[in-house]
Amino acid sequence: MYKYLILGFLLLPVLSFSQDKLNFQRADSLSYSYFQKGEWGKLKILLQQAFKEEIDSKFMRQRAGYAFFITGDFTSARIQYEKALEFDQADEVTREYLYYAALNSGSEETRLLAENLPASVATRLGVKRYNPIDRIDTEFNLKTNQTTTRSNQMYYRFGISSEIGYRFSLYQAYAYYEQTINKELTKQPEYLVLLKYTLSPVFQAKAAYHHLASNAASISYPGNLGFIGLSAQWRRFSLEANTSLLKTTLATTLQTGIQGGIVLPGKANLYLKSAVFGMYESATYRTIFSETAGLKCTGNLWAEGNLTIGNLKNYSTYNSLYVYNSVDPSIFRTGFSLVYFLGKHLSILGNFTFDQQKIESSSVNNLYYQYSYSGGLKWKL
Repeated sequence: MYKYLILGFLLLPVLSFSQDKLNFQRADSLSYSYFQKGEWGKLKILLQQAFKEEIDSKFMRQRAGYAFFITGDFTSARIQYEKALEFDQADEVTREYLYYAALNSGSEETRLLAENLPASVATRLGVKRYNPIDRIDTEFNLKTNQTTTRSNQMYYRFGISSEIGYRFSLYQAYAYYEQTINKELTKQPEYLVLLKYTLSPVFQAKAAYHHLASNAASISYPGNLGFIGLSAQWRRFSLEANTSLLKTTLATTLQTGIQGGIVLPGKANLYLKSAVFGMYESATYRTIFSETAGLKCTGNLWAEGNLTIGNLKNYSTYNSLYVYNSVDPSIFRTGFSLVYFLGKHLSILGNFTFDQQKIESSSVNNLYYQYSYSGGLKWKL
C-alpha cells in the first residue's frame, strides 16, 4: 500500500504539469519544436487545442497549414493559411502555400490567388497572367444497349481552356454525337463556350452558350442553350444556384436548381455533393435529384461515384457541357469515374455509367438498359 502512495507522490508533479492550461509561450515553443522535427500528428493535435483555447498567431497557423499540407489534407491546409493571411496580408510564405493548397484541393479561387504570388514564385511555377491555351482536353464515349432498334451511341469532344487575366477563364469545346434509331441516322455536332469570372475569393459567376446542330433522317432540329450560374466556396462548403434555357424546334426547356457540397477533414479529401433541379417543359414540371461522392484513393488516383434520379429529358449538367437530349431519356443513372494524375501536366480519366432508358413512343416493353464507357485526357500546357 505504501509503495503506491509513494509512487503517486512521485508522479504528482508530472500529472500536475500535464494538466496545466496551455499558454501562448508553451504552444509557440512546443509547436516550433514539433515543426522542426516533422512530428506532424503531434503538431496538429497541439495547435488544434491551442486554437480552441483562442491561443493564436500567424506562425502557429503557418505551421498548422504546413502540417496538413504535407500529410495530404489540402482543404484543411487552405483554411489554416487563410487564417494566417488575416494576421499579415503581405506575408509571401503564406501566399505561396495558400496557392499550393488551393491548387491541390481544386479550389475555384486558385487563379485569383495566383495574382498575389511573389514574382519569383510565379516565374518558377510558370504562372502567367494571360495564357490563350492553358489546357487541352479530349474525351471519347461509347454507349451500348440491349435493344435491336437502337444502335450503339458514339460521342467525342475536344476542348481548349484559356486564361484571360487572373479573374476570367474561357473554355471552348467541339463535340460530336451519333446513333442510328430505327435504321435512321441521328447526328449532332455541338459547340460550347463557357466564361467564368471570379468575383472574390468566395464568389464566382459563370455563363455559357451551347449550340446543338441536331439532324435526324436528314431533317434539322437545331437547339440553343443559354446558362448562367453563381457559386460560392467558403472553407469546406460550396453552394451554387444556376439556370438554363434550351430552345429547339421541338420544345423549350427551362432548368433551374441548386447544389451544395462539403469536403470532410482528412487526407482522403472525401467530398459530398447534393443537387436538386426543376425542369419546366411543355406546361409540365418534373424534379431531378443528384448525389455525388468522391475521394483521393492514393497520391495520384481519385475516384468518384454518382447517382441521378428523375426523367433526364433535355437535362444539362457540368455547366451545360453535357446536354441529354436523345430521343430516349434516362430515368435512372449511376456510375463511377477514376482520374489518375501523371505528374503536374497530364491526367487520364475513365468512366462507367449505367442508365435505364425509356422509349417514350412505345407503351409496351419501353424500358431498356444502357452501358456507357468513357476515356479522356487533360493536358495542362
